[in-house]
Amino acid sequence: MAAPMLRKGAVLRLCLERNHGLSGRSSVFYKFMRRCTTQASNSDTVEPSEHEISSNGLNDVPSPGLDLRRFTDLQDQRRQEALRSVLVRHVGKATEEELTKFCSHFGEVQNSFTYGDKEQYTLLEYTSKGSVHSLLNTAHFRSVLEVVPYRSRLLSFRTSNWMNSSSKKHSVGEMTAEQRFSILATKLCAAQSMEEQMRVLVRETELSEGETRLRFLVCSLVEDAITGHFPGCIVHPFGSSVNGFGNKGCDLDMYLNLNVEEHKPKKKKSFPRMEYEVKTVPTERAATQNLLSTVGQGLAEFVPSCRHVQYILNARCPLVKFMHEATGIQCDLTSNNSIALKSSELLNLYSRIDPRVAPLVYAVRHWARLHHVTSNMPGGWITNFSLTALVIFFLQYTDKPVVPRIDALKELADKTDTCILEGNDCTLVSDLTKVPLSENTDSIDDLLLEFFEFYSNFNFRNCGLNLRTGEIQEKQNFDALYIQNPFEQQLNLSKNVSMHQLEKFVQLAREAAWMAEQPDFLQPEVGPKGGVTPWGLVSILSGYNKRKRRLMDQKEFTPILDSIKSGNSTRNSSHGNVGPRINITEPVRFKSVLKSAKSRVNKRTKNGNKR
Repeated sequence: MAAPMLRKGAVLRLCLERNHGLSGRSSVFYKFMRRCTTQASNSDTVEPSEHEISSNGLNDVPSPGLDLRRFTDLQDQRRQEALRSVLVRHVGKATEEELTKFCSHFGEVQNSFTYGDKEQYTLLEYTSKGSVHSLLNTAHFRSVLEVVPYRSRLLSFRTSNWMNSSSKKHSVGEMTAEQRFSILATKLCAAQSMEEQMRVLVRETELSEGETRLRFLVCSLVEDAITGHFPGCIVHPFGSSVNGFGNKGCDLDMYLNLNVEEHKPKKKKSFPRMEYEVKTVPTERAATQNLLSTVGQGLAEFVPSCRHVQYILNARCPLVKFMHEATGIQCDLTSNNSIALKSSELLNLYSRIDPRVAPLVYAVRHWARLHHVTSNMPGGWITNFSLTALVIFFLQYTDKPVVPRIDALKELADKTDTCILEGNDCTLVSDLTKVPLSENTDSIDDLLLEFFEFYSNFNFRNCGLNLRTGEIQEKQNFDALYIQNPFEQQLNLSKNVSMHQLEKFVQLAREAAWMAEQPDFLQPEVGPKGGVTPWGLVSILSGYNKRKRRLMDQKEFTPILDSIKSGNSTRNSSHGNVGPRINITEPVRFKSVLKSAKSRVNKRTKNGNKR
């Protein structure tokens, strides 16, 4: 199993750092760890003890280590866990102990997670699918006349005293984004270094083990509802839920794979043979729309806990949105979208190639979300996928690359890794032991600051990014941001991004780079109320800087930066011009310009000519 291997990796990491002085960024350390974990994964597996299983909770985070398993193997393992699982709602005063004791009569319970505030739910995993069927055979409907008798693995557990439960739980209202960030900032400010802050950010915001299991279970429940119409179909999660960069509460993207012959290796037709009688449709898009419309109607009418179903069938990629009430997960179901799953595999591959990738992506994504560079609403914002692509390209383009280019990953692939989807070559190496180690030894906090400096100076007007070659290329069109799609190479990954949002991204990157150059950037200070003022990563996430706050507000700060960067105080940024990066190594000149600008602002204010 994976758990013993990961624990062994954590112990090896600790021993090497203490006894031999090998840093976590040492290439020797990575090579030794990779060899040891590979041997552990190939050896006989050791089943975890009952105590180890029961000690896991919903908020448990997977143990740190180098997981070298193939992406498809990881997906299959999670899918099998979901098929052996049921989700049970507690009714009245039913406790987890009573539920576990009752369910143990039908088979061995391998794992359990309990969550919920207003209502409690428990996810139970058996050791075999037969135990699940035995449990379902004993379940009852409340009343056939009042409900739709749909059988699923979403159940309710009632005890004999459930009607005597008069006390209702009063849940605390959901925290606002400001309250959540305030709690997170307190934990980050308590760290000893900026590098530790970035690791704490990952630990506090990444998907836990329980949340990951719930997402695969939702896919399995939806798959159960569709199997009657399309036997053999599979519902795959993709996107943030599986690519290694998922945040708590992120949407669940699902891909409905009907598993028809087109997804299998083509064989020469032989006769005589049998063929299915099917209905024909004008186009493949029409077939996808009809399929999703039918599936969405079934989810809305029959499947419990599926609420607020919305049909978005005229989008470039048709989808059905719904809320899974029992888990609180917002779901997006698509079909005929196999390349999206392959893109998730690509990001997952990068997240495991080097342990510095994930903390860097988490930090940049969190920074972008807090500054409204990204958004859950459709529009001209930079998507999380595009933002992650910017991070990966930066790691490819550094003097000593941290991660390899995509073409290099293709060259390392075996024949079994060959993958052609919709006429596009999507071949990637699946064996991580073949990927060479990086010679770059920069810390993750240094890489974050270099990321902001790099894109502060990038010529987005004339240049685009190519992740396959890891090189800058001439822009192919007039889109504001051009990132070549890694698989559908004729497409722009960031076509939706507007010039305004790109300029906002560059401006905020310049501000973050300028803040990092200030002498008090890494110096925590005790505030007037006894708390520690934001420093390091918290300053970048919140945009807080003590010196900037004493100088002027954001409205006056922006044109001054542009005038310094372009050398022309009359530069009009509304045309989308992205000039050279600010020279933040000239603090004397920068201070004098800011001081004179502040005096002009004060003078205008006294004269009544407010901006």
